[in-house]
Amino acid sequence: MSEGAESSGALSNVEIEHKFLVGDGFDREAWVVACQALDPDHEKQVRVVDTYYVPAREKAWIYRHRYDEEIQQLAVKSRGGDTEVRTEINLDLSGNNQAAKVSAFLATLHIEEKHEVLKQIHVFDFPDCEIVYYVAECGRRIASCVEFEAIGAKSVEGALAVLQHYESALGFDPVQRTKINLFDLLVG
Repeated sequence: MSEGAESSGALSNVEIEHKFLVGDGFDREAWVVACQALDPDHEKQVRVVDTYYVPAREKAWIYRHRYDEEIQQLAVKSRGGDTEVRTEINLDLSGNNQAAKVSAFLATLHIEEKHEVLKQIHVFDFPDCEIVYYVAECGRRIASCVEFEAIGAKSVEGALAVLQHYESALGFDPVQRTKINLFDLLVG
């Protein structure tokens, strides 16, 4: 885990989140109403294309190119173990879809596999947390999840308190979260 600090005092290059797998019985409409009752700053629905690149030699890292109507990023994430607190370094890319350039760039890192994950996401943005419901598909595998990601926290403990607050408000028990990253749920 990297705990460098940015000028805001927030943790940098660290993702602190809880992911919950939800099944067919998940009441998405009730979840939306409950999230709206928490008075989010913003709500949106977006289709996202995430292309994951797996290096041949270093299995502790995974690379992701994300492209949707709002953002384009190249990220490296730590892989393996509990995903509650892990390294995530995002580089923002501007302009049109740069998937071909990203693929060529990552080929220099001896990429062994490439997998495309399509996600339809419903996002609620709060000042300290992003709450997302999504259905992700990779080939024939599908996962439906709700994720809580702490935003702008100054410490891991503070971030976990933020997650606890929103999870409790929406009826999620942190004991029930999955500790496996999305890529490994769909591909691994």
